Amino acid sequence: MEMTIIDKVALIFKYIFSSFMGIELFLLSLILFLFTFLNIKKNNKKVKIVSAILCIGFLIGIILTYRSYAVESIDSFIKAVLSYLYFPSMVVYFFIILFVTIDIIITIFSNKMPRTKKIVNSSVLSILYFCFMAVISIALTNDINLSSTVSLYTNDTLLSFIQMSNLLFAFWIEFTILYYFYKFLQKKFD
Repeated sequence: MEMTIIDKVALIFKYIFSSFMGIELFLLSLILFLFTFLNIKKNNKKVKIVSAILCIGFLIGIILTYRSYAVESIDSFIKAVLSYLYFPSMVVYFFIILFVTIDIIITIFSNKMPRTKKIVNSSVLSILYFCFMAVISIALTNDINLSSTVSLYTNDTLLSFIQMSNLLFAFWIEFTILYYFYKFLQKKFD
């Protein structure tokens, strides 16, 4: 289906104003935008709470309305994550390394990040960089085409490096989420 950007935008506006549900979704999104925009200017705690309640209510409403689709989407997401863990893709692996690079730069320049978090970040990110450089080195020395999944899965060393670095990345993400959740709760109850 060949469509220009203008055709796509026109189709979106046609959908928005062609049904009651489209108008309702547009108005809910507009209300959410106004609340977040007001929060940027005033930084009011009540506006933050109302915005969070609107987001959560909107999400719960969508999940309850389209329950079977929500369950199917969550199931598909879990299958995709597990599929990636067992059969990694170099495209996702490169994006992980890009994310790691951005995070290491943030870690280096952050003055607010505690020393222990900086040490954990530096250690994990250094190991991930080592794994990435090893993957590139193995691919170059063995003349492996990284875009070919067949050649990727036939080299056990390469696959092991990718899978172990993905596992380490997943643990680091979980640690980071739990760490910030702990800090949030600590600040809330102190």
